[in-house]
Amino acid sequence: MPPRKKSSVSADTNTAPATTRRLTRSSSKISLAKSTAKPTVDTATSVDADMGSAVSKAKAIKSRKSRKSNGTEVEQNDKPDQPATTEESATPSGKGKRKTTTAAETKSTTKKPKVSKSTDEDVNEDVVIVPKVVSKPTKASKKSQPKNIEEWFDTYASTEDPNQIDVPGIIRLLEDLSVKFESAAIYVLCWKLSLPTMGSIPREKWTEGMKKYGISNNTQLLKTLGSWLQQAKPVSPPSDEFLSFFKYMFQFSKNVPESRTIPAESATAVFAFVLDPLTYDLKYDPETAVPLKWEDHPYPHAVPFLEFLTEKQPVKVVNKDQWESFLPFNRSVEYMLGNYDPEGAWPALYDQYVDWRKERDGLAIGPKDGPDTEK
Repeated sequence: MPPRKKSSVSADTNTAPATTRRLTRSSSKISLAKSTAKPTVDTATSVDADMGSAVSKAKAIKSRKSRKSNGTEVEQNDKPDQPATTEESATPSGKGKRKTTTAAETKSTTKKPKVSKSTDEDVNEDVVIVPKVVSKPTKASKKSQPKNIEEWFDTYASTEDPNQIDVPGIIRLLEDLSVKFESAAIYVLCWKLSLPTMGSIPREKWTEGMKKYGISNNTQLLKTLGSWLQQAKPVSPPSDEFLSFFKYMFQFSKNVPESRTIPAESATAVFAFVLDPLTYDLKYDPETAVPLKWEDHPYPHAVPFLEFLTEKQPVKVVNKDQWESFLPFNRSVEYMLGNYDPEGAWPALYDQYVDWRKERDGLAIGPKDGPDTEK
């Protein structure tokens, strides 16, 4: 009996020392692992068995892993609590899931800035309103383009009387056309529209005239107005268009259609641009325009005659005969008045003009048998 016990003990001792020597270190770890948590014991022992008991090997492996993936380990080092929780949740299902969970965590960390982008998109939604607000004027400008003659008229119509374009509306029209008010453009337009007097443009006259000439917007009006100005431009001898426009301006300058005269101040102002060829240009600017000399002017008496009306103020009103006699006077009487006949049938206003020129310029009056003014 005793020998059998020794043999059994020796059998145990033959197997035990190898395992005890091998498990002395791991057994201490197992006891510590039992005190903490059961699920982690198996994973800890398996990891220790793979890596070995040497601490230097573990450090070498960790350094290699840190070299291969610096970004992931930095995130894990910055957040040491997160990988611990993921390992505990991953250990029941295996090692592979632990690696996938860590990868998922890294993806979740990269997705965090995308969440911040969603907040930026919320901010961008507020910013998107800005181009919408900016686009409103462009839509308004498209709507402001006239669809027809009536809508075109409404853009310049008076607020007090929608059926009239008053003086402020005429000024806005000329500004949109980039044409100076001092030019002959607006008066040529009124002539073509057959307006009876100045001051306003009725809707009916505007609509009839624009339909007649096939004009429906400012671009077409500006192009047509340029050709009208060239047709009505003062030349010597006068063209039929200029004669028609010149006679029209006397009627147009009246305060009321029934009047037979126009104020002398109005007559002087109208004479100034009607007789000046420079004002028949769409680009005319009174500040930069150089007045024509009498020898270059188609009607050389225009400049001194206007000076005479301004300085002497011989009359308070100008009648139709005095107005329409100016053109034949320029054609018949030379600038130096050498062929002027004092006993001619010219209106008294022109006799006064000749006397004023004689005193100012020291001119001699011509022969008595001057030209027949009626012809």
